[in-house]
Amino acid sequence: MKKIKYWVYRTKSYVYEKTIVQAQLIDPDSHSLSSDYSNKGFRSPRQNEPYSFDLKVVYKVRKNWLQPDNYAESYGFNLYSKRLVDLMNEFGVKNETFPAKMVDEDGTGLKGLNYFVFHSLEGVQNAMDEQKSGWTGDWHVGIPTLILDYNQFEHRPIILVDKIYVPLMRDDLKKEIERREITGFGFLSPERYKSGSYGFPPDFED
Repeated sequence: MKKIKYWVYRTKSYVYEKTIVQAQLIDPDSHSLSSDYSNKGFRSPRQNEPYSFDLKVVYKVRKNWLQPDNYAESYGFNLYSKRLVDLMNEFGVKNETFPAKMVDEDGTGLKGLNYFVFHSLEGVQNAMDEQKSGWTGDWHVGIPTLILDYNQFEHRPIILVDKIYVPLMRDDLKKEIERREITGFGFLSPERYKSGSYGFPPDFED
């Protein structure tokens, strides 16, 4: 039986001319998301359930920036290129997507930048071996390492680890991202991950 492997992943940060490359969400603003949209069932960009409304977003970026497939943005959504969304669908990742309008600093729409807010509906899974990971149940203490118990969770392409809410990606999806030269991801072996009082994890360059 082929051994399954997972990787901790995150959105990679880029710098252009001493400026962090980050798409700025300008519509809706954070106040609207926490008030108007909360009345429609919106709680968090990473909530388990669907948003239950048609999310319309506008992001401001600079034309001369690198445009990664997994685009760092200012609110907490996943902002994915069309080809990245297509790949997630090929792997059967449960999701919903919402087209994003990309504009420059003058508010002019940027043609050719096809991005979407990508909301995973895979939910959380009980993937952590709590004893071997040193989990005490205290967020502030954190964990010195992340050891997975592969026998207690469904091996979906991407998952969110219960209790610590760390995203994981299956190795075959990671390899396809690398083969297609899809940009914007950093990866780290779970065993090298740490949090809380144990400090920050090392660079995501595995």
